[in-house]
Amino acid sequence: MDKEWFATSELVGVGGLPKSPQGLNKRARDDGWEKRRRKGVQGRGVEYSIRSLPNEVRNSLLVKENPPTEYYRIDNEPTLLSSWVHIFHQLSVDERAQLINFILREGTIAMLSRLDDVTIDQTA
Repeated sequence: MDKEWFATSELVGVGGLPKSPQGLNKRARDDGWEKRRRKGVQGRGVEYSIRSLPNEVRNSLLVKENPPTEYYRIDNEPTLLSSWVHIFHQLSVDERAQLINFILREGTIAMLSRLDDVTIDQTA
């Protein structure tokens, strides 16, 4: 992601953050997020560094800034979709975040490649 600083208005309601600017600014103060004054804006406008935001927010921003270029339609395969959803919900919150971060960072091809390596190791 190229963008590092986000205005309050861009973060409101993202990834479980408060839905009001006041609530968001309070959360930022309480959690000690890195901030700077917005350039070219009068008043108390601030921006927050992506490095100091919670992981859930970073993931949401990453998806929002880099939407997938192609979509896989699973309309004809509801059983497959429900299986993936069931598996995903059996993971802990940390495991879910780790899986999502890996897929966003490395891509699905790398994930499938690692799964192939594990399968080969188990059969050997």
